[in-house]
Amino acid sequence: MTEILLYGIIGDEWDGLDAKTIFGLIAGGDDDLVVHINSPGGYVMEGLAIFNAFAGAKAAGRKVTMHIDGLAASMASVIAMAGEEIIMADNALMMIHNPWDVAIGDARELRAAADKLDIIRDQLVRIYSGQTGLTADELVPMLDAETWLTSEQALEQKFVTSVVEASIAAACDVTAFGFRKAPETPRISAMAMIGKPKAAASAPHRPQEKTMDLYKTRAALVAAIATFQKDGGTQTETDKITASAIALDARDALPATGALALTPAAANTSAAALTTTDVQNAVSAERTRTAGIRALGTKHGLAADFIDDMVADGTTLAAAREKILDKLAENGDAVNVGHNSPARVTVDQRDKFRQGATNWLLVKAGVANLVEKAAAMKGETIKVDPGEFRGMRNVDLARESLENGGTNTRGIRDPDTIVRQAMTSQGAVITQTTSDFPVLFETAIHRILQAAYATTPDTWTRFCGIGTVTDFRPHTRYLRGSFGALDTVNEAGEFKNKPIPDLAREMIVAKTVGNMINLSRQAIVNDDMDVFSGLAVDLGRAAKLTIEVDVYALLNSNPVMNDGLPLFDAAHGNLAAVGAAPSVAAFDAMDAAMGAQKDISGNEYLEIGLDRLLVPRSLRGAAITINGSEYDPDAVNKLQKPNIVKGLLSDVIATQRLTGTAYYGFADPNTAPALEVVFLNGVTEPFTDSQDGWRVDGVEWKVRHDYGTGAVNYRSAYKQPGA
Repeated sequence: MTEILLYGIIGDEWDGLDAKTIFGLIAGGDDDLVVHINSPGGYVMEGLAIFNAFAGAKAAGRKVTMHIDGLAASMASVIAMAGEEIIMADNALMMIHNPWDVAIGDARELRAAADKLDIIRDQLVRIYSGQTGLTADELVPMLDAETWLTSEQALEQKFVTSVVEASIAAACDVTAFGFRKAPETPRISAMAMIGKPKAAASAPHRPQEKTMDLYKTRAALVAAIATFQKDGGTQTETDKITASAIALDARDALPATGALALTPAAANTSAAALTTTDVQNAVSAERTRTAGIRALGTKHGLAADFIDDMVADGTTLAAAREKILDKLAENGDAVNVGHNSPARVTVDQRDKFRQGATNWLLVKAGVANLVEKAAAMKGETIKVDPGEFRGMRNVDLARESLENGGTNTRGIRDPDTIVRQAMTSQGAVITQTTSDFPVLFETAIHRILQAAYATTPDTWTRFCGIGTVTDFRPHTRYLRGSFGALDTVNEAGEFKNKPIPDLAREMIVAKTVGNMINLSRQAIVNDDMDVFSGLAVDLGRAAKLTIEVDVYALLNSNPVMNDGLPLFDAAHGNLAAVGAAPSVAAFDAMDAAMGAQKDISGNEYLEIGLDRLLVPRSLRGAAITINGSEYDPDAVNKLQKPNIVKGLLSDVIATQRLTGTAYYGFADPNTAPALEVVFLNGVTEPFTDSQDGWRVDGVEWKVRHDYGTGAVNYRSAYKQPGA
């Protein structure tokens, strides 16, 4: 069983929640999948790709079980629909709504953007309908209204298949996502945790043992206080509120005034610890605090999410004044963009800085076109646009990184000091958050490396299979078709065991290759990006070529298989006894020999056919001519004898890495690979690691690539020595 955790923003590659990473986890085996979800949603296309990956696994016979632990909102709710079982915690929530986008341009472009959103919405409706049985006429109004569903409502409308009692509560902060109808508290599960009170007889009444996390935020606690006041205050609710007040007060989340400044001793004495007057005072104080913070924030033009955070976090009015002054000093003369429009931008200013500044590093390094080309090869369309960050020096990016992290740099004028401070892991950042500056370069080098890797031409991908391993131990590859035909079940209904023969196994092992990249502090200060980008491009190409070299070294070595014989051997029936130049007759003989291969027991034909031809560069023209000619080019009268191997080959692969006259035939590597290249955890591209953090005089990265090559099936290949 493979367990996958979708805790975070769908599509976020930094958290490993992008479609490529999730697909790699799914494709790594054939066992059942258990998925845990606690997510406010994310990117639509990434989410659809993840949904399709889970749906594909389910269609292949793997059981997919979805667990909604805290929140399944937006695209996270769509992904949940891929489960054979969708199990929702009784205190969890689900939200469905229309897709969002941000568009600029004239009326025509805006209408086109709206049309695109309608198309995407229809796709989501189709997915929801497939699970729930609800019609589009029923679902579209729910999406329009941004519908939040409790576990009971989700079960009733068949968005989930069952509801279970939650053993833990997973919180999910949704303040940054601009949902119109989100519950009052930004910590979704805190409201959900209020839930239904347990039966009085389920346990003896012991106030001192009430759970301290029942109301983890001020908003949830105030909601409970209001309920307490309205209902007259039951014994159970008194204990809950008292315990929560103690928990909040203990971590300085509440002001030490009034009825909420309770001690554990006071809570343990009796249910009278909170009187009606105490509750009324607490509610009045909370309203005064909230109104005061909102009035101050609005007066100074601060962003709504900044104000909401202070309200939700229990910031006192005095502390809020200090935070607002700090925020104004941090912003300086920057223009604050409000969020009064219903279509809110969900990417905060810091993320915008990281994206734009990284794009500027790519443009400045002269590799933007390379990155865009690599994306196009994957079917993606991106534009490396630095926007407002175009033209900034590295030292300016370093300064802004520090300012974004909370460090005031107005008194620092020396560029070297700015860069040095921004390059340290903690910088001197007041908030002790990691400086964005090293992240910019790490992201840039990662994108350059992968772009160079993707755009570097190779030949091995055209005739080798691609697989996945989970560690560096030897892994077994079983030959396909090893069983032959299935046995007949007798009248007693007995099924016979079918043991896998030892000779049906081949082994393959992954290894690690890599190098270091260094960028000095002096080069950063001087905006010298040529060395940085050149090394990254060279290492990306080297990673691709390393596999190419290893594959041909393996092929030319004619490795020994599990049966003790070389890969190409007369006893294997895959080595021509007499050499021949490329011809219709030679190609036909190769195809016939591959078609004659049988299973490991020699009982049944495997029906493997010639599909790819690998030739030295000098034989490329002859091979293409033979494969494409309408008539036999070797016949005396070419118009009288049809070419019996016309179109037999789907690909003719030519390389300078083969010398001499020998050439090779291969079956389709997607169905019957003879050679296989495996990657650790399905990561097919090289990646970077920082080595022991950032050094004072520069920056160093490890560039690593984890893969292995091996011969896995001699029946799928044929060698013609040539003439």
